[in-house]
Amino acid sequence: MSRTDGSADNAGTTGSSSTEQRLMEAAGALFASKGYTAVGIREIAREAGLTIGSLYHYAASKEDLFLTLMRRNYARTTARARQAAMTGTTPAERLINLVKAHVLAEVRDSQVWRLNRSELEVISPEARAELVALRDEFEQIWRDVIEDVIADGSFKPEGPALTRFSIIQMCNGVALWYRPDGRLTLDEISGIISRQALALLGRP
Repeated sequence: MSRTDGSADNAGTTGSSSTEQRLMEAAGALFASKGYTAVGIREIAREAGLTIGSLYHYAASKEDLFLTLMRRNYARTTARARQAAMTGTTPAERLINLVKAHVLAEVRDSQVWRLNRSELEVISPEARAELVALRDEFEQIWRDVIEDVIADGSFKPEGPALTRFSIIQMCNGVALWYRPDGRLTLDEISGIISRQALALLGRP
């Protein structure tokens, strides 16, 4: 269902998609800056330029807003990861592409990823289970690629599961310290990390 008059919000945008996008951006910014538990639904509505009634047109609760943000982020990132994992002529090349894609995703959507790591313990068990399932689907892509690298015989990690976690965490950390005006570009950083990922896998 969409609205056509735009009278329920203060920003004067037309069409439900632009209003919903503004709501999601406001919720994401507040969650990231204050934490999920410290943000109220009225504050989100005010930041988005909406009335409470208008907000509930798009989300049933604060948790519903959070879940929508995370579902969208996982949908984007998992699709990019799956595409990267299919690009390359060797398993090692596919891992390099996967690392680079995830580093870019971490920086591009750093706000939402930060929420995912910090707020899982304060949402309902049902919501947590859904996000854990989405995370597992994403990590399965990494598991498959690393298993292919090992099966190829070029690398032999001491602990495949630990290596996978270490590589993902290395990628996750970039958004915490990356600066657009820094000495290295994001492409250069992702290239270095991809080589470090191969080093973690070791040699036969």
